[in-house]
Amino acid sequence: MFQVYFGAFDFVLYLGGIYAAMTLAKAICDQMDAAEAAQSAGHLEQATEQSAMMTPESARTVAPMQPIPAHLSAPVAKREEVGVKVSING
Repeated sequence: MFQVYFGAFDFVLYLGGIYAAMTLAKAICDQMDAAEAAQSAGHLEQATEQSAMMTPESARTVAPMQPIPAHLSAPVAKREEVGVKVSING
């Protein structure tokens, strides 16, 4: 009975973890969609302002998102050449 109780408890924990991960992923995706919609609305608003005022200094600009490099690497220290002599006294 002890194993059944803790087996069911593990099952509930796994389901809770999966639900939490899916909820977090949905929240992140919704936030990204909202930011994209706001950015596209900002571009439309910016184009309207520029055509109405004809002053590019007063228009707001949004910098595009930069991609993250796929492979990051740490800098490697310079290696010094070391000479080694081996002699056999026989």
